[in-house]
Formats: sequence, C-alpha cells, structure tokens
Amino acid sequence: MTKNLPFIYLVLAACVAMAVSFYRTVLFQIYGFDSVIVGCLPNFTAVLLISLIFNLAKKSKKDSNPLKVSVMGTGTMVFYELIQTFIQGRTFDWFDIFASLIGGVFVYTILLMARQKN
Repeated sequence: MTKNLPFIYLVLAACVAMAVSFYRTVLFQIYGFDSVIVGCLPNFTAVLLISLIFNLAKKSKKDSNPLKVSVMGTGTMVFYELIQTFIQGRTFDWFDIFASLIGGVFVYTILLMARQKN
C-alpha cells in the first residue's frame, strides 16, 4: 500500500480537480456568479491538494508533522492570494484567504486523525 501512495495521491488530486471544476460550474449556474462559497471553493480545494503533496514529499522525514504540512499548504495559497494584487487581471479577495485558512484547519484535522490512527 505504501508503494502505491504517490499514485493514489496523483489520482486523488486529478479527480478532485475535475470534480471541483465541474461542480463549481454547476453551482455557478444554480447560485449565480455572486456566490461567495462557490467562488472560494478552489482556494479551499487547493489547500487540500497542496498539503497532500507536501505530506507525500515530507512523509519520510522525521520532523514532518500535521501542523507543519497544513501551514505550508495554507501559507502557499495565502501568499498566492496576496500577490494577486500585483498581477494584472487577477483580484484580491479576503474570502479566498478565509477559505484557505478553513482548508488548512481541515487538512490539519484530517492529518492529525490519520496520524493518531497509526
């Protein structure tokens, strides 16, 4: 099972990205383009995927812990959101930062539960 973990993460990431893309399109049709939750969904999902990738990369390291992995994923998305003020055509949104923080707490909880299980 451990040898297949990178492949499982890759398949999971691809499935989640496709599902969010499709699901977000459907939700925009239902709730309109003013929906805050639908607009922030990619940030929440990106924190999950980035944190899973960090967890996979740091799995063999003894200093890896759920807090460090979730902070790296959350920090990456918050940084990305902050630099959007300098990118033409992109917009900064406090709700996206909030969604990233919620995603970080969710990832931390999941990784902590998985670690306690082992």
